[in-house]
Amino acid sequence: GRSSSGGNDLYQWGEYDPGCAAVNPLKLTIGLANALERWGVRIYEGTKLTSLEKTNAVADESSADSRGKYTLTTNNGSTIQCDHVVLCTGADTLPSDVSRRLEQSFVPIYTWMAATEPLYDECPLKDGVNNDISNKEQGEQENRSAPMCGDDHISLNYWRNNNKDEGRLLFGSLADTFALPDWLISWRLRNAIKEVYPQLGNVRFDHIWGGKLAFAPNSLPLIGRDTDYDDVVSDTNQESQAPKNFSSGVWYATGFAGHGIVPTTMAGSVLANAILEIPDQQQWQIFQTYFPPSSFNGHPYSRLGAGMVLSIYNMWDWAGKKGIPLPALPKLW
Repeated sequence: GRSSSGGNDLYQWGEYDPGCAAVNPLKLTIGLANALERWGVRIYEGTKLTSLEKTNAVADESSADSRGKYTLTTNNGSTIQCDHVVLCTGADTLPSDVSRRLEQSFVPIYTWMAATEPLYDECPLKDGVNNDISNKEQGEQENRSAPMCGDDHISLNYWRNNNKDEGRLLFGSLADTFALPDWLISWRLRNAIKEVYPQLGNVRFDHIWGGKLAFAPNSLPLIGRDTDYDDVVSDTNQESQAPKNFSSGVWYATGFAGHGIVPTTMAGSVLANAILEIPDQQQWQIFQTYFPPSSFNGHPYSRLGAGMVLSIYNMWDWAGKKGIPLPALPKLW
């Protein structure tokens, strides 16, 4: 970060962890998709789900004619029948006739990232790409990639270079509840870069991209079973009603709030164990019990409310940069 004189440093301290690893999420996603297709899984991209309902007449499960307990209808009118459905739509809004439980359980938060023009040797962190690291035990040399950086602002900045000779800086920031025009995103990202690296105040962006993240009110992942679709049976020994069985069901995994690489992998394993009914591996019940979807997120004013909260926290961050003492606010994530 900034290394100016006169006590005007943006960051007062930092932590370096050489044991961390980076992963390219796009390559990971493509690799997983390729692996699934090799196992015979068919993937239909760009297919929007418009409705989900129980199949009116369910054939005997042992019959070859059994087509599944649930019927899904897509935007082109096609239907799919199956015994298990997993809703993992991220921040895309689900219609109420698909899942009332998830419809108002999170708020979409937009974040943005830019790739600068090639900076070559002027690129920050560039000198870390080709540094030879001596392995004293093996007596060998290895190349270490440049580190990834981030701060603890509520609209956190995160950046690294692209680990190539051209030396582009990849810089992400901002947290908004509505999509913004490209010129405003570019201006705000450039200001954020200038705070960290003043010498890059006039840098040109060759690429800008972004997306929306699903944030639950408690900022925790939503993993579990949509019991609105369960068949229930009254238990005379208990006041509540319980599902008959888990041989079919509608499940969900969403609200990963920008931390998707690790918890989505975990969620896949958790729900696979649930669907396969593996004994002693039903951790989904912990999420279902202690971290259920919120029944109300402030809709239809949820985005405005979340935007106001983010503005207050951003003001606190700005005051901290200016050295203005303010009481600490509760952590959002």
